[in-house]
Amino acid sequence: MAPKTPQWRGLADQIARDIAAGASGYRPGDQLPQIRDLVAQGKGSKTTVLAAYKALEAEGLVSMVRGHGTKVRQRPPHQIRRHQERYVWEKKLALRPDDVRRTTGVVDKDTGLGHDQIETHATFRAIPADADLAERFGVDVGTLMLHRQYWHSAGDDPTALSLIDSYLVHQVAARNPDLLDSAKEPWPGGTHHQLSTIGLEIDHIDDGVRTRLATQAEARKLGIPTGSAVLLLDKTSVSTEGDVVEYSHVVLPGERTELRYSVPLERWTP
Repeated sequence: MAPKTPQWRGLADQIARDIAAGASGYRPGDQLPQIRDLVAQGKGSKTTVLAAYKALEAEGLVSMVRGHGTKVRQRPPHQIRRHQERYVWEKKLALRPDDVRRTTGVVDKDTGLGHDQIETHATFRAIPADADLAERFGVDVGTLMLHRQYWHSAGDDPTALSLIDSYLVHQVAARNPDLLDSAKEPWPGGTHHQLSTIGLEIDHIDDGVRTRLATQAEARKLGIPTGSAVLLLDKTSVSTEGDVVEYSHVVLPGERTELRYSVPLERWTP
């Protein structure tokens, strides 16, 4: 005989179904009933209702804020990153006319949203290279680097789609002063076009992907429950001269990010 479903689980499942169906006015951003109201309706004890709400929060369906009640979470767009196709497309975009580059970008491709629905947020600063950056770029520890922090959001929703820390050797980027100015973002054509303005072409990109639990700061910015899984993408761009010209560390919400690869293989010679 199957064990009986705990009351809190049954309540959580019912609310989850209502959210999925848009029933009871449960749309993104809407307030759920106060715990005391559900208790008064006979949905269970305070402990039962609180357990149900906490389960829904852990599952990413609601957010609970002390003093502000429980709300249905906004659901930022799902991202499908086809990295091989993405990188080839972005390199070709760098050669397109300015009016074309200003109306499209890789974030649009990942989310399926219109270019005018994507907001870009960027801050730049100069920092000395630590041991890790020095090794990646083949420079001395302490070499001045341009640290670029990016995040994108969709429409009026402030939730970050991803968190990006990008690095360039400052002296190299400074060949074009515009590359040091965050006000120039979003840059039409992205990093490929930026580097082309200082005579650099990317030959290949090396990706490394791993996972861990989100920090509190990451979870808050990405709009995911604390302790959720995030994907960590280490992206290294190598020039046609064999030099590392850009390195990015990207934090992606695991619950709404999908990585897809299609890898061509050489055929066996008959």
